[in-house]
Amino acid sequence: MKKMILTAIFYCISLIMAFANSSWRFAIVGDTHVPNAYTIKKIVPRLIEDKVEVVLFVGDLAQGGKGQNAKGLKMELEEWKNLTRPLTDAGVKVLAIRGNHEDDVKGNNIGPWKKIISSDLNVVYSYKNVTFVGLDNYINGERTVDTGWLSKTLELADKKDIIVPFGHEPAFSCNTFHNVCLDANPENRNEFWGLLEKYGIEYYFCGHTHQYNLSSITHNGKTIQQVVCGGGGGFLQPEKGGIKETKDYDVKSVEVRSETVYLLVDVNDNRLSPRWIHVYDKNVKTKPDILKRRR
Repeated sequence: MKKMILTAIFYCISLIMAFANSSWRFAIVGDTHVPNAYTIKKIVPRLIEDKVEVVLFVGDLAQGGKGQNAKGLKMELEEWKNLTRPLTDAGVKVLAIRGNHEDDVKGNNIGPWKKIISSDLNVVYSYKNVTFVGLDNYINGERTVDTGWLSKTLELADKKDIIVPFGHEPAFSCNTFHNVCLDANPENRNEFWGLLEKYGIEYYFCGHTHQYNLSSITHNGKTIQQVVCGGGGGFLQPEKGGIKETKDYDVKSVEVRSETVYLLVDVNDNRLSPRWIHVYDKNVKTKPDILKRRR
């Protein structure tokens, strides 16, 4: 009898642990542009209320830019770190990669990033049933992916995990305001996209354009969703430019919203269910007044 009770207890615990591992949440936030924007102050408590366990910040954490130097970037990143500290204090894992506003800073702009944000520019982190792969788009030249590193990383990843790649630049310019993204280097972009196809990856998350932008890319019989989530505080940008000529790739725009948003992703078993969450911020401009001379 005692043995049967212990077996039943063990079985219940196993079910609880299995459910906890298969149903949880992470979030994506892009382009917070501290200290020129403070929408992050509204987003952070919402993320804690949403009970997210991981947050991906997809570049342009700081305003930085070509008019900034390494010392100024250090101060901006320190402020960003303080603003997001409630997340880490709540036990949330924070992963971040650089954007062009960090890369454009004069002088040794990598030094402050490695000291304050992450010692690695490309990042990989496995949590429960997901492997997150953060891609720095500026290591091997502007608007590129380190496909050698990515290939090795995907090969070593647990084959049972959902792979979640995220970068700053969209791979395809699809109503994304910026008319050149990773497609500035089609050969590198196509090699990168081919790796996503090879490993059965369903989503690529990014920022750069200050909007929520969902597009569907079909190639070689495989469809991947590109999700731009750059509404974290930078001035809002409308859809622009349409779809660029994309030989062999069928690119379709699904939804575009020029709003301050973050993305909430529910993980259920081996399926991701993303949804955008609007955060009203009356201070976010639709035109780059003080930022008009910065990219």
